[in-house]
Amino acid sequence: MFFFSTDAFSSSETSRFIVPFLTFFFPAISPPTIDFCHVAIRKLAHITEYFILAMLVYRSIKYNQQYLVSAKMIAVAFVLLAALADEFHQSLTISRTASIVDVGYDCLGGVWALWLFTVYEGRRVRSHSVL
Repeated sequence: MFFFSTDAFSSSETSRFIVPFLTFFFPAISPPTIDFCHVAIRKLAHITEYFILAMLVYRSIKYNQQYLVSAKMIAVAFVLLAALADEFHQSLTISRTASIVDVGYDCLGGVWALWLFTVYEGRRVRSHSVL
């Protein structure tokens, strides 16, 4: 994950791939729309990256916790700490800037993953009910 917060994934570097992709598939797209899509794709990448992290962390710790709620709280805390560490790392990189907003996107991805686990576990318990 920290590789994604290096200069190799700065906005100027990702635009070298995303902008040609967008202009190829949408030739009539305007430059402001391209800029908006570029930012949206980058923010979706934040959400996706931490969605996956939360899933992996939760799955790895839920078997050691008696209560699933505490496993989810630990997973959220881990995602938050990872997001803060990632932004700190970006603040030390020349072509990147740290943003508390990105920490919010990261945590949003983690919370969505844990919410989906909650929904899945709830349906699984109801479908395997003894009654």
